[in-house]
Amino acid sequence: ISWTTAPVTVFNSDGRFPVVLTCEHASCAVPTEYQNLGLNPDYLKRHIGWDIGARAVVQEIIQHIDSPAVFSGYSRLLIDCNRDLSDHDLIIPRSDGISVPANRHVTDSERQRRIADFYNPYHAAIDHVLAQKKSQPTILLSVHSFTPILGKKKRPFDLGILFDRYADLAQEFGQLLSQTGYRVRYNEPYSGYDGLIFSACRHGEQNHLVYLEIEMNNGLLSNPAGIAVMGQKLSQVLKDLFTSPKEHTA
Repeated sequence: ISWTTAPVTVFNSDGRFPVVLTCEHASCAVPTEYQNLGLNPDYLKRHIGWDIGARAVVQEIIQHIDSPAVFSGYSRLLIDCNRDLSDHDLIIPRSDGISVPANRHVTDSERQRRIADFYNPYHAAIDHVLAQKKSQPTILLSVHSFTPILGKKKRPFDLGILFDRYADLAQEFGQLLSQTGYRVRYNEPYSGYDGLIFSACRHGEQNHLVYLEIEMNNGLLSNPAGIAVMGQKLSQVLKDLFTSPKEHTA
């Protein structure tokens, strides 16, 4: 079963593979009434507006394994579904040096509107998918991409495995990915210990599930061939790791 509303798309909600995939920054779209948040539309298509290639990789993965997948429907600049509601960067006025005019003076009522219309439906969809899988062992994997250079800082690696609790599983996952030829780091370019795997942590802890986040270098995802390779390699590693998921318990 698959379904779409404006803020969220769910693919294959009854998929039987024991990994649920989520993509919090899957889209660079903005509802028409927000007039691109006052930005040139080209800025929304850059890494500040979404995680370039992340949705396409997840779509590739689910061609190979029977996993459910949940995608956000709108740009992270509208509201960031990978942040706690109390975080200062839930709705940011500036990103990587670019000012976001419509976010400069967000009223409390507008903030509450964005939470109700765009944030809550996304997280409710994840909870709905996980509720359907309550009787099965399930792993939660949040899928993101990162820009190879942020400001003046270079990030000379291919994949980051982010975690705050499941270090052994993160190492096992990373080692298998390293064997496919990727350069893998742990808790880079962001650390799970800093609360930056919010969505995976929130839904994992609420549902007593093991969770991780993966960050992919978007330089590897600039064309369909790179996306296909990434999706195929990730699919194979997920099969190798989780075909017998009972070893991985929260």
